[in-house]
Amino acid sequence: MSKKDDDHNAVAQDTAEPLGQIRDSNKASEKSIVSAVLDIQRHAITRSNWIKSLECLYLATDRDDEPTSKRQRLANGESVASFYTPELLRRTYLDPVSDPERGREYVAVSYTWEFSKKEEEQDSCRSFGGYYIESRKTGELAQPSNVRDVVWERVLRYARHVKCDAIWVDRECVDQDNAKEKETAIQNMHLVYSLSRRPIALLTHVIQTAEELDLIVSLLFGDLREEMESAALDLLDKITSDLWWQRAWTFQEDYRASTRMTLLIPHTSNLEHRKQTTRDVSNRPLLGTLPGEICIKSTDFRTYATQFCLRYKQKQPEKEGICNRILKTAGRYNLLLQDSHVPAAYSSISRSMTPTILADISQRGIFAESDRLAIAANCCGFTVRLDTSALNKRGSSLSLSMLTLCLLNGEIIENHPQRNRGTLKDSIFTYLMKQSLHSFRPPVDEALTFIKSCRFVDPVLTEAGIRTRGILWRLGKIIRPRPLKRDKYCTLSPLETLATDLEYRRYGNSYTELATNLLAWIEESSIMNRKHHRYASRSPLMHARPWGYRTWMTYEVEDALREGKCLRLAAVVDPGNLGDYTPYSAIFVGERVDDWDEEEVNENAKKSYVFTAVRPAKELTRFGEIPKHVSLEVEMEWPERKHEQKHDEQDQNPSQVEGDEEKRNPESDLPKLYIKRWLNGLSFRGSHSHQPFLFPWPAELLATST
Repeated sequence: MSKKDDDHNAVAQDTAEPLGQIRDSNKASEKSIVSAVLDIQRHAITRSNWIKSLECLYLATDRDDEPTSKRQRLANGESVASFYTPELLRRTYLDPVSDPERGREYVAVSYTWEFSKKEEEQDSCRSFGGYYIESRKTGELAQPSNVRDVVWERVLRYARHVKCDAIWVDRECVDQDNAKEKETAIQNMHLVYSLSRRPIALLTHVIQTAEELDLIVSLLFGDLREEMESAALDLLDKITSDLWWQRAWTFQEDYRASTRMTLLIPHTSNLEHRKQTTRDVSNRPLLGTLPGEICIKSTDFRTYATQFCLRYKQKQPEKEGICNRILKTAGRYNLLLQDSHVPAAYSSISRSMTPTILADISQRGIFAESDRLAIAANCCGFTVRLDTSALNKRGSSLSLSMLTLCLLNGEIIENHPQRNRGTLKDSIFTYLMKQSLHSFRPPVDEALTFIKSCRFVDPVLTEAGIRTRGILWRLGKIIRPRPLKRDKYCTLSPLETLATDLEYRRYGNSYTELATNLLAWIEESSIMNRKHHRYASRSPLMHARPWGYRTWMTYEVEDALREGKCLRLAAVVDPGNLGDYTPYSAIFVGERVDDWDEEEVNENAKKSYVFTAVRPAKELTRFGEIPKHVSLEVEMEWPERKHEQKHDEQDQNPSQVEGDEEKRNPESDLPKLYIKRWLNGLSFRGSHSHQPFLFPWPAELLATST
């Protein structure tokens, strides 16, 4: 999918330039980065759902469906196809959203519109006209396909092999002459690949020797001998130099298809028997059984290539450049983003992959620079988009548009004055790498999936900072429990033990409300667990259950009890009633046994708070909507409030307060929150509603040209 930007009507490709230089090149140079971001925010739009009726193609089997001009007539009146008669592909329509059983049974093809170097060298790979496409208009003749014949041959061979008739190819299944449909399709392209049961990618590097085939097998088995490693690196370099790896659109297609994407790598016919007889440990074909093609899951290829290159560049520093190029092209994020400085009890991934995704998209080729914004939104699961037509007309900065896109969708950046890691000397991607939050603590094995949902809920960008809604908690009682010993005679779970201890004064006072909430949650989660196990196999919605986040936090608290980590009780803070102390109804987990030591021994130490917000996904995650959850330990600056205003707020209905809060209070009237770190915990807000809070901008983004 592509569209060409007019050179005089396009966003400014400035992603390699320092942010300070971008700011200073602005027509109004006295403005800050924030001013430019607020200007771009005016062009925010929401995505429409284009995917409900998906146009696909299938090969016509009735020979009378072929173009009549290409047929020969026999004496008995019958017609037969001549040797040069093209094949005809007819149109059909699927509904992958409402009819997941049949509507997702289609082959989604990922390929490059341009010829690869390998294809340019072969006349047979550059031919067109062997396939005709049925017209969208009744009565009009079929037209030659704009897709080269070799692509159709490989795709149809795969479709026949897997017994799947429907095929989706962007160049033919999106009306390229309808600008409105094309733009809508661009904003929803990720869904085509994420919903397809059979996405494939057509690579063009041909495996020609038994030695190359054996190297691929050894890579997949992880048993490369030392003398084979240099040749394996050369082969990986050749495969990942394929044009398919270099394009931004194919990056998105691969990323969104996820574990279902199959790479098709062609091989010479003399290797067919060797490929077919190569089996894995379960005696299944390791490289597939499709004649002429090696079939490998993209995620498997990326995993083994990443593991090999990370090891090899340590052993052979002189090969680091080649290894890094392969890792940039075909790296696996869950391996590349591991952080050795994370405490051992946590996942080794502590930062968002969004900056890495944006940087990877920027390094790949594309016809229209503004399409990078749609690709970024599609890959990152952003529901708020930017009107690229408007940005093109204005010649807006691509760098600042990327920044705006991230912030509008809730990406969290450090804003504490002591954590200004990024500077205006950095490019946008370097700045985001440095300034994005680095202290996430995923409580689940799927660390990147968890972090992807760690975003502000419905953020609004203002001159003073990012306004969002949530609950503020005052951190109070510190609990330093001994590690919970395993007792085979104890029938209570760790959380039930904690609830009992809280109620019966094990930690000083009786914390009845928190204990009651914990016990009620234990009962509720038990019921939900039983329902999930009963219906999971029948319900496609079960994986999107809204109680998932709280379940993860339950595991985190229970692990902390077993390990003897520091715990902290917390109570809801009502911004309208600063002196009102509510009972404890949350418990948060420290990273170490000595967490919060300073606050415990020093009464004058700056008090800490926690900001939380949780919003379940409205749709299935696969449709692009993702759940959001935030749990940040913060420092706070209270706004100056008039005594009379506080009393007025107390007299209002709470629901009215929530609805009118933003209208009545400018940003200067909101509590300002400065991020200290991510903090996991289990909280019960009860009847307390989300309130608006302000996360002030990092100082660098407010700086103006001098």
